[in-house]
Amino acid sequence: MPDAACRPVAARAVDGILRGPHRRAGHALSTSSVRRVDVAILGGGASGALVATHLLDRDDAPSVALVEPRTAPARGAAYSTGRPEHLLNVRAAGMSAFNAEPGDFVAWLQRQPAHSGTDPATLAPRFMPRRKYGAYLAALLEAAPAAARLQRVATVADRVAPLDTGYRITLADGGCIDARVVVLAIGNLAAPLPLAGADMLGAGQVVEAWDYEAVTAIDGDADVCIVGAGLSMVDAVMTLHANGHRGRIIALSRNGLLPLAHTVATPAAGDWTALLPLGVRARLRVLRGWVAAEVAAGRPWQGVLDALRPHVQALWTAWPEIEQRRFLRHAVRQWDIHRHRIAPEVAAVIEALAMEGRFVLHAGRAHALEAGPRLRLRYRRRKDGAEAVIDADLLVNATGMEKRITRARSPLLQGLLADGLARPGPHGIGIDTAADGALRDRDGRPVPGLWTLGALRAGSLWESIAMPELRGQALQVADAVRARLATSSP
Repeated sequence: MPDAACRPVAARAVDGILRGPHRRAGHALSTSSVRRVDVAILGGGASGALVATHLLDRDDAPSVALVEPRTAPARGAAYSTGRPEHLLNVRAAGMSAFNAEPGDFVAWLQRQPAHSGTDPATLAPRFMPRRKYGAYLAALLEAAPAAARLQRVATVADRVAPLDTGYRITLADGGCIDARVVVLAIGNLAAPLPLAGADMLGAGQVVEAWDYEAVTAIDGDADVCIVGAGLSMVDAVMTLHANGHRGRIIALSRNGLLPLAHTVATPAAGDWTALLPLGVRARLRVLRGWVAAEVAAGRPWQGVLDALRPHVQALWTAWPEIEQRRFLRHAVRQWDIHRHRIAPEVAAVIEALAMEGRFVLHAGRAHALEAGPRLRLRYRRRKDGAEAVIDADLLVNATGMEKRITRARSPLLQGLLADGLARPGPHGIGIDTAADGALRDRDGRPVPGLWTLGALRAGSLWESIAMPELRGQALQVADAVRARLATSSP
């Protein structure tokens, strides 16, 4: 049994933080009211907030504890940025939190003073600042009919252990929460710099791309080396540019490929089911032919990817393990830059900086780091294997999220693996889950009362981090939680 000696938990009702009809400013919860809840959601970013919103959408809602260290709920890493140049990578029309109400985000925008009276047809195709989307998700949580049943706990969970009637969550601040069911909604986990000695760098020599304040504070004359060339790199470059950065900006990635831009495109006509029986090579041949036909007809290639977008999970799960491995080994980066595209206005800034020589991208694999008054990064060039160097004042870690669960720097996840309550997902990516998001234990059996969603399901589903998937999974998990509570003893 878990150790029953837990320090008091500091918690506040959500209405003590958010504005709403149930607000009682400064209202604090007693230790007893938070030590036992129906549902504990570990992580209060987009996915955790959406699960909570669904659970609290009726007056007979369960009691919910949302464990999240950030002051503002519903933001997570992606939407906690306050930078106006950090845009959504999907048009506003595609960002509703609810499948059943596709225009909800646009309608919310219209109710905001900055967009009051704006035609929805004008708002729908825009790529809005991510901070506005975080505000939208927080507003949904605030407006939930049973918002007073939500308790916010401002820390992180370190351990989940089974009880006779649920689980005990041990918190980083020494407190504990007992819950009948638990939802893991911890989002993307940052990957460390893939360089020996990187952990010896001083605070002024390395910055995490997700640390928006630290990126904003970079000296304008510093030569900056960004490791990674995905969406996190784009964020960092956009912030440096917005701040009038004068120093060099140099990026290094293994493939030297940048995310491509969105354009106005209608999903291409075609039979995606014809791809289901095909392996990686055959699918790529068919897709290249499909793209060539679209371009020859004067239509953008993006329409092909948009046509496949709703079916990626089915296409992934149709592959046997050997084909999935082949995709991960040979095609994943090409897929990523075509699938995870950026707003045209963002792409235009990156292109202009490159044309001016203010942004340079190198392709190669870093293998050594020498620290001194300045940093010297040694890498082997992709094109010929020759050694090259990048000298810089600091590094920005933009390597993205850690997909391999056994490498995750998370006591919570490592504890679940060690205790047999979870096992790595396919190919070691994320956590293995049942169809409804329930964790599978070390023997592959669904764990009663323990669910996850989002990035932790990427190994099973591949496409599992964007809003169309998150909103569907959030509703699915909320329904499963309600069903479990209805059939289990309190």
